[in-house]
Amino acid sequence: MNATYLHIKNMCCQRCIEIVRKLTKGIKYPVISIKLGELVLRGKVSAEDKDNFEKKLNEKEFYLSETHQEKIVGHLKALLLRYRDELMENEKPIKLSEFVVRDMQMSFSHLSRVFSKSQGLTLERYLLLLRLEKAKELLIQKQLSITQVGYKLGYNSPQSFITQFRREIGKTPHEYQLNPSPPRNNLDNLTNQYIKQ
Repeated sequence: MNATYLHIKNMCCQRCIEIVRKLTKGIKYPVISIKLGELVLRGKVSAEDKDNFEKKLNEKEFYLSETHQEKIVGHLKALLLRYRDELMENEKPIKLSEFVVRDMQMSFSHLSRVFSKSQGLTLERYLLLLRLEKAKELLIQKQLSITQVGYKLGYNSPQSFITQFRREIGKTPHEYQLNPSPPRNNLDNLTNQYIKQ
């Protein structure tokens, strides 16, 4: 099957997938699949059509990944979101390194170096930031207790969740529920906003 793979930066949620899906309505190539960071179109997309589609993407603050490194980093970001969601669904999830290697079929140390060099933080730190952003969301919703939020995000004990949340956010989860500041961050800007000084 002849297909064109477009790797798209800044896709971080289901809403992003829907926006890209809407943008594809005006192009002549049938969509094979859309997932975080990747659009697959049937056929060989011409350079002119690719440029026109890229302009549409740019208007929505999505960008095509051109280098191999950008493609790896984009895929890793989407993969870590999936892993965070797996942490929330499974009591005994597999280790992060196993999850990444199974999907990408590359050495974890290589992928970790590529990610760190590009983003200025490790894969583990990025996963921590994703978990903290989800914690903020769950705390604001107030549908789960603080203990439940901690366990849902894969912490071994409420105290380890509370300690890490306080260290990173600057207040306890309870204090955050009362005054949700700092606000939640856009996931596509997460690395820029959280790099530790």
